[in-house]
Amino acid sequence: MELTINDQVVTAHDGESILRCALRHDIFIPHLCTHPSLPDFGACRMCLVEVTGLRGRAAACTTPAAEGMVVQTNTPALKQLRKGILELLLLEHPSACIVCDEQALCDEYRQQPQKAGRTTGCHTCNNKDDCELRDLAKELGINHLPVPTFYRDLSIERWDPFIDRDLNLCILCGRCVRICREQHGTATIDFTGRGSRVRISEAFGRTLEEAGCHFCGSCVDVCPTGSIAERYAKWLRRPDRSEETTCRFCPAACPLRVEVKQDRAVSAHSALPETAICLLGRFCIPAFQNHPERLRVPRIRVGSVLREVSWEEAFADAAKKLSGQTGDAFAFLCDTISCTREDRFVFKRFTNEVMKSKHYIEITPDERGRCNALLPPGIKALYSTGPYLTTDECTDLDLLVVQDCHPSDLSESATFVFPATILAETGGSCLDDEGTPRPLSPVSPPPGIARADWEIVVGLTEAIGAKAPVFSSAAEITALLPDGGSADSNQLRRKRDSLPAPVIDPALRHTHYRGHEIAKTVTGLKSLPLGDDKPAPNTAGEDKDVQDPVKT
Repeated sequence: MELTINDQVVTAHDGESILRCALRHDIFIPHLCTHPSLPDFGACRMCLVEVTGLRGRAAACTTPAAEGMVVQTNTPALKQLRKGILELLLLEHPSACIVCDEQALCDEYRQQPQKAGRTTGCHTCNNKDDCELRDLAKELGINHLPVPTFYRDLSIERWDPFIDRDLNLCILCGRCVRICREQHGTATIDFTGRGSRVRISEAFGRTLEEAGCHFCGSCVDVCPTGSIAERYAKWLRRPDRSEETTCRFCPAACPLRVEVKQDRAVSAHSALPETAICLLGRFCIPAFQNHPERLRVPRIRVGSVLREVSWEEAFADAAKKLSGQTGDAFAFLCDTISCTREDRFVFKRFTNEVMKSKHYIEITPDERGRCNALLPPGIKALYSTGPYLTTDECTDLDLLVVQDCHPSDLSESATFVFPATILAETGGSCLDDEGTPRPLSPVSPPPGIARADWEIVVGLTEAIGAKAPVFSSAAEITALLPDGGSADSNQLRRKRDSLPAPVIDPALRHTHYRGHEIAKTVTGLKSLPLGDDKPAPNTAGEDKDVQDPVKT
């Protein structure tokens, strides 16, 4: 169907609102309660428009477009009406900076918002770069308020592990309430109180955890004012860029959009705004990747000390020692979640063809991500990509190489320690829980001189001087894998029959990644309960010569 908006003829889809039709054609209509991830609501009244033949003014977000409709969105009367509505909203919002005569000068010389426990204006607001309210005030030319403002003086809520709430910034648009209902079918938060005491809260003064929050972070993503903020990233300002990849905390392989600031992953979101992800994918990737104890540089044991060295020195020394450990006394140990398909392809070839051993062992983590390994008898040299064994189980080894992301008791007793990339630092592909390949993108660079798992083993192969394939990129390896060049291997998981269990119930989340307890690095997890735990089974008692997910 065709209609006219501001003298421009546009086409609309069946059932499409005037607002969504206008935005799709780059015609801006001010709005606050509407969001692409939410159904139309019609609460803020900022999107009122004039429709020829229609009495009064219609909310563009709830009025369906119709054939031949003539719409005006920017008349002087509408501008004045919107300005009055926004002025009323600002009366209970810390708006001193919005109506300050020195706003432009302040923005020029004090671009970074000041960290503060409580927001008193834009200069102390963590959402200064992305505040829709501030942007609309500029759009409508608001430079003063008709009556004195009223500060609600509500306490800052910081008792939940990943989210800060300053309800003094809230404009009661209802986005957070509605996204919770849309994605989870529940009202963890809702409008409470009456009249001037209305606020967004949990019933009976409970915390988010007590109210059954899923900690998917969707309420943070849709908040237009920064009233609900992600604690880790709230003061980092607008990211430099964002890219999509696949989450590797569990086999659900949810699609992510990871934001990067100064070459560090600072926040992760669902790549599908209408679909929630679990708290690990939403809040834990930056903290786990950027932890100050990350392994950054190769280390070689010299006496009782692990000394930092270059990759060249590490490879040369490790090659000498590994060359004397070929045969079935050597074993390679990895898991099937943290290591990509490309990693495991290279690992297996290294074990079978370079080290001449049949003991390539893959661990399938249990429902919590925990990995227990058993070594075959007679193993004297072990190459492990994580702390899958205790130090007591390694006392009979002559050589221990640990390739990992964080230090552990195992790495502290190793002969060689190699720093590896993880999560959003890793490229290649992985298999989801249905066995479908999903793409991984190296969104952010690793810390120090850490390298991809497969890249480290390829470098070691070259140092040994073995006649084995040498790869220069993950894509070269992907092409050799089953379904490596198929369309699915290049597609994020955008459709699923049901949400993963940890999205529905955070207590069912994975507790371990690559042999490490996630809560030791992401301390916010410690306050959140877990469901009934079962002991981790021994899942790595057999070599992977017969059953190999990579099927090389």
